[in-house]
This record gives sequence, structure tokens and C-alpha cells, in this order.
Amino acid sequence: MHIRKGDEVIINTGKDRGERGEVIQVDSAKNRVKVQRRNMITKHRKPNMITGAEGARVEIEGWLAASNVNLYSTKAGTGVRTQARYLGANGELFEQKSAAAKSFGDNAPKVVKKVRFAPKTGETFDVSGETK
Repeated sequence: MHIRKGDEVIINTGKDRGERGEVIQVDSAKNRVKVQRRNMITKHRKPNMITGAEGARVEIEGWLAASNVNLYSTKAGTGVRTQARYLGANGELFEQKSAAAKSFGDNAPKVVKKVRFAPKTGETFDVSGETK
């Protein structure tokens, strides 16, 4: 999935179109995300006599399809599409994992790091959501 928890995204469709927010939850099985304080829905909580909890109307974030959000780019000021790239020696980006591993020579790491790359702006989105 192109979106991860903690990413800043911009919403493409729906009542919150054009608004930005942080991803707080990801469901990769159903390909959907929850964005903080966006797509708010009202849930009705029933009173419980045993615990003494009162009934209430609770507002929570609703799910959005992951295809309806894009990663927010600070360079472009809008959402951008991303591609997968692999980090080689000296921070070089490679399209193929084997080419990235070869760039290290004899002291190649066991795992070559995969990053998200925006070809429109040249930004690299780290796995932790930080931008380089």
C-alpha cells in the first residue's frame, strides 16, 4: 500500500476534498485509511445499566478508500503519486533491488531498503514517513 500510518495526506474526493490530515490507522486488507479529524461520522452509543455508562452521540473518523488520498508533498504543495525505489550505496536510488545491492559491492547489507519516490518532485518518502 502506498500510504502508511503517520503520513500526511491530501483527500481527493468526498466532503473533505482538498483537505490535509495525518493518517492514524491503515487497513491494508481492505485497502482503506483513517485520517485524523476527517470524514467524521456520528455513532450512537447505547446506555449500559450494568456499568453505569450513559448513552451519547460520539463523533469518530470514518474509513476512506486509500485510492482517494495522495501523499502530501511540501515541495509541490499538493498530493503526489509515488513509485517504489531501492536505496543503494551513498543514497542512490535504483529501480531494481539487485542493482541497489550491486552498488554496495562486497559489503552489501542483507536487506536493501525500499523507499517511496515521487518522480514529479524528486522527493523520497522514508518508511517512517519523513521526507528527504
